Amino acid sequence: MDLELQLAKENSRANTIHIANSIGNDSDKFKKLIELLYNAKNPIRDRASWVISTVNGMHPKLLDPYISKLLNDIKTNRSDTIKRNITMALSNHAIPKKLQGKLIKVCFELILSKEEKVAVKVHALQSIANIAKEYTQIIPELKSVIEDQLPKTSAAFNARARMVMKKLK
Repeated sequence: MDLELQLAKENSRANTIHIANSIGNDSDKFKKLIELLYNAKNPIRDRASWVISTVNGMHPKLLDPYISKLLNDIKTNRSDTIKRNITMALSNHAIPKKLQGKLIKVCFELILSKEEKVAVKVHALQSIANIAKEYTQIIPELKSVIEDQLPKTSAAFNARARMVMKKLK
């Protein structure tokens, strides 16, 4: 399958799942998808990010070699769609120990940014919450950031924040 051609056909859940299934657990095909994320033009890049998030749900180990680069690039990426899909993938991924500090830093920056969309903030919040039990020293900072953001964000962020706060007790 020519990934770029298939991504160009349509932007739908069915097409995303079809492409994800065709990639399966093949690291070479997944690498081509990552290359499209970085080298193609939109809307291909946005659609590739959705497929990356979908494949991550099925074969999470494929994402491991790219986590560091994704974390480096997420803040400077201008596409809200890509940010949303990549932060969602990261929030549903077991982040390797050596990258957890970077994840925490990046996610706090995303949450505190006035420019970020609520979905990106929600996924960033969940990513930090996922590893907060291992790094108990960040729990007070996380609680403080949540309290700071509650009056500034939407109902979706507030709902996730309440869930996270309950788990942090």
